[in-house]
Amino acid sequence: YQAFIGRLNYNFDNRYLIEGQFRYDGSSKFAPGHQWGFFPSLSAGWRISEEPFFKDSEILSSINQLKLRASYGSLGDDSELNYEWLAGYIYPATGVDGEKGYYSGYAPAYIIGNELVYGVNTSPLPNTNITWLKSKTFNIGVDFEAWNGLLGITFDYFERRRDGVFGQNTSSLPTVVGASAPVENLNSDRNLGLEMELSHRNKIGEFEYSLKGIASITRRQNLKAYGQGPYGNSYDRWRNDNLTNRYQGVQFGYEGVGRYESWEDIWNYDIYKEGNLLPGDYKYLDWNGDGEISSLDEHPFAYDQTPWMNYSLAMNCQYKGFDFSMLLQGSALGSYMYDEPLYSIWGSNGGGVLEQFTDRWHPQGEYSDPYDQTLTWISGHYAFTGHSPEKNSSFNRVSTSYLRLKSIELGYTLPRKNKNGFTTRMFINAYNLFTLCGIKYVDPEHPDSDYGRMYPLNKTVSLGLNLSF
Repeated sequence: YQAFIGRLNYNFDNRYLIEGQFRYDGSSKFAPGHQWGFFPSLSAGWRISEEPFFKDSEILSSINQLKLRASYGSLGDDSELNYEWLAGYIYPATGVDGEKGYYSGYAPAYIIGNELVYGVNTSPLPNTNITWLKSKTFNIGVDFEAWNGLLGITFDYFERRRDGVFGQNTSSLPTVVGASAPVENLNSDRNLGLEMELSHRNKIGEFEYSLKGIASITRRQNLKAYGQGPYGNSYDRWRNDNLTNRYQGVQFGYEGVGRYESWEDIWNYDIYKEGNLLPGDYKYLDWNGDGEISSLDEHPFAYDQTPWMNYSLAMNCQYKGFDFSMLLQGSALGSYMYDEPLYSIWGSNGGGVLEQFTDRWHPQGEYSDPYDQTLTWISGHYAFTGHSPEKNSSFNRVSTSYLRLKSIELGYTLPRKNKNGFTTRMFINAYNLFTLCGIKYVDPEHPDSDYGRMYPLNKTVSLGLNLSF
């Protein structure tokens, strides 16, 4: 790997700011003739508040800073490659678990002599034309501050586009070829978003304080993608070819329309249903109107696990020797597949807890037959032992929106008696004191499908003393 790097800065009267950079990178992961890539970048800023006409204006005198800025740059990436322009083998062989003895993704091994020997796979067909993945980033923003910090606004629009993303067009080769499709510069995508920051700082006598709120919203769109198909029908393409010119961050699944409240409700719901339904089981929308519930009824119905929006609020203040700081953070427009409702009451998967047993639909009577259609049913949160909801449905998709007190600290600094003395500061701080969220047993900041059995988030409270000489 080799690289040549250059940078040039220009500042005219602290008003016009320009910076240019370039990288000329070479990588042996590409074949000769495709190893080198040139990746320039340029950024510029205009401090309008430093212009003479701005400083001479009484109307604009309350504005301390007004700055426009923009940047554009490109980078190359070869980190996902492993010399795909050369023919070769993969050792040990990898594959799908359960296929011809594969375990944990690896092929079965044999003892030959005193050595354990694995099989090998042939690598994908070589592609001597593969070259750098190119990432281009654009940003434009404005910085504004007025009344000596009473109001500050920062706004940014950003976009990153990647072209030549590595992929395999798996639908382009018949199986009789006996080899995997070559890795190519096939795909492209982009991430774009907005970020806004509002700030306020002030001093009233000996009391100083500052507030800063930040919010951002981001989206991801796959512009071009290959490797899927062929498709059986138009729905199949619409449902599964979701990588081409489509925004991501949307979850497909079944939309719930309630629960079966009684036997009469089961009999009268005019769609084809599975057998063995019981009161309390889950009712779904016949989205395509064909008279039955099937995979053709899956449609976009929820946000994805990665939230579209993130936000935070920071506060700092000082009064005489006291200081205080606090950070709130959160996210919105995200959801999580909460598998806990999927558990049947009895089983080896962690079901059978008291809450699931007591708060469930069940027929009246201690030893009642659930299929006795003459009995009255008592409602609950969980279904009976008959059916669990579809894994990917609105019944077990919950919002991950949250607001968390991430940190808080209060301190006091003792006055110094002389210049040669030391400074003493006492403090108490805490982390993760509380979280406002509609989901239990799961950290909405780092959701995981471990069914509520994850180690809980730590709450930390500390007392401390700082001495500085």
